[in-house]
Amino acid sequence: MSIYYDLYENPKQEDAEEQKLLHARVVPSGTYTTKEFVERVSMMHHIPHAQLVGAVEAITDELQTLLSRGYIVEFGDLGHFSLTLSLEKEIIDRKEVRSPSIRLKNIKLKVKQTYKRELNSKMDLERISSPTRSNAKISEDECLKKLQDFLEKHPCINRADYCAITGMSRLQALHQLNLFIEKGIIQKYGNGKTVVYIRVV
Repeated sequence: MSIYYDLYENPKQEDAEEQKLLHARVVPSGTYTTKEFVERVSMMHHIPHAQLVGAVEAITDELQTLLSRGYIVEFGDLGHFSLTLSLEKEIIDRKEVRSPSIRLKNIKLKVKQTYKRELNSKMDLERISSPTRSNAKISEDECLKKLQDFLEKHPCINRADYCAITGMSRLQALHQLNLFIEKGIIQKYGNGKTVVYIRVV
């Protein structure tokens, strides 16, 4: 499955030239909850579900404990967790600083370069028009063309993919996919979260 992205203009700088530079940003395919993520790992790696739930809880608890004691924590091949701090107000004189005026700012994850390289090698990027950036309505014919183009390259499509290529909401996408089923263009295969849509041959 592709990672979808779109191009956005960089924020305007005071001393910048007329032409604005662009940057790429991922258009999210969706969000995995902890429950869904644990179920996926359990299924894909054949680890007992209850054991995995317990391991996730133990890891997050121990990570919090060690960070609260000032440790940097290495997490497998992913990288290192550490803390950043902030002051309540701007201070020039060190004598003005007291512990109560210093607070947790964020938890930082420094990802290892090897992990980034491996992730980059697995990515298949495809540009689309982000639905979060455009409110333009898309016609049924345009949607059908996008659907057919997608199915020319892929054996099936799921609801999240259809939302990504058309810019529709979940409910709009389901409504139109059902319409295409009624017209005999596609058919539904699978149940629940594993539902995909394939071309009618």
